[in-house]
Amino acid sequence: MTCPQLRLLSKPYQVEDHTPLHVDIDSARLWDLVNDGAVHLLLRRPALLELARRHDPDLLDYCEQLLSSNDYDEWLTGLTTLSAVGTPDAVDRLILAYAHSLDEDRKTVLSVVARILTAEHVRPFSIMVRDVAGPGEIDVTGWTRVAVSTLRDACRRFGVETVSVGELTHSYDDSSIESITLDDFTSPTPPEK
Repeated sequence: MTCPQLRLLSKPYQVEDHTPLHVDIDSARLWDLVNDGAVHLLLRRPALLELARRHDPDLLDYCEQLLSSNDYDEWLTGLTTLSAVGTPDAVDRLILAYAHSLDEDRKTVLSVVARILTAEHVRPFSIMVRDVAGPGEIDVTGWTRVAVSTLRDACRRFGVETVSVGELTHSYDDSSIESITLDDFTSPTPPEK
């Protein structure tokens, strides 16, 4: 009998390594651009990414507004901006967005979280990947090692074999994380003597 398989697809991908567009503009002017409804969202995105790079404290609340929008492009911009912020609070908000999303939108949020996932959020992510831990294919291009390992662990628990197709490149390349399982985070710690 053949074991069901989940194919982990990975394509070559490059991390953009260039000077940000609005690096020399002060935050107040960036916010003026972001809040200008006459400017198309596509032209406001670089300003949002620059504010994310600066970890602007008001950006998380602005992203909440984007996530609650009925416009798909605004919703997606909220996800990508939170991903660019990358703080634990931003990841928490992405996980909450996943909980409020349906079907295909969940896969989009899952992929965004997987690109910035660290060990701190393995537990909620392990619940998220249950939706995709079955036979089929999933694109894991740019996922962190922690995210791929968490998916593999979930598949193993469901009796699904994972097969890598293409070279797994990671958005966060840390060679010290070879394999991580949910057991590493759920095992009780022995009492100190």
